[in-house]
Amino acid sequence: MSMRTGRIICFVTLMFVLLLVGCSKQGNKEASADVESADALALTYIQASVEFNDDLFKSILFSDQPRYANLKAGKHSKPGNFEKIGDQYSIYRYSEEPNEQGDLYYKVSYFLDNHQKYFSDLLKMSKEDGQWKIREINEEQMMKNANPDEVITIHKSDGEG
Repeated sequence: MSMRTGRIICFVTLMFVLLLVGCSKQGNKEASADVESADALALTYIQASVEFNDDLFKSILFSDQPRYANLKAGKHSKPGNFEKIGDQYSIYRYSEEPNEQGDLYYKVSYFLDNHQKYFSDLLKMSKEDGQWKIREINEEQMMKNANPDEVITIHKSDGEG
């Protein structure tokens, strides 16, 4: 075996090892199925918001939320609006896994065509009877409980400003 062939084999082996290490580290960053279901609920929240769908809100919000009492059965003012916004929404999660209390924190933003701008909401997700539910929170609660250095972008709109 020539010196050049030995170097090529060494280089290829090194690249293969680096690829394996890189893939194994990426695997650690993948969200668990439980967290992925919370991420999906954040998207459902956006759908309820842009479609003004009270029944959908009732299914995802904790019943002690102030908004919950004002929701009217069957009210769905903008059906199909979620499809119209396309990718004009962003979802940010503030940790890889739930905290010690089992909570996850999110910021969601979405484009409302009738206002021609983006709106943002801050969310705290916790489980009730084994299912993720949402509490709408304020900035103070978010700052107290979520570390902005740990933000994970689930989806980012190209047009968000």
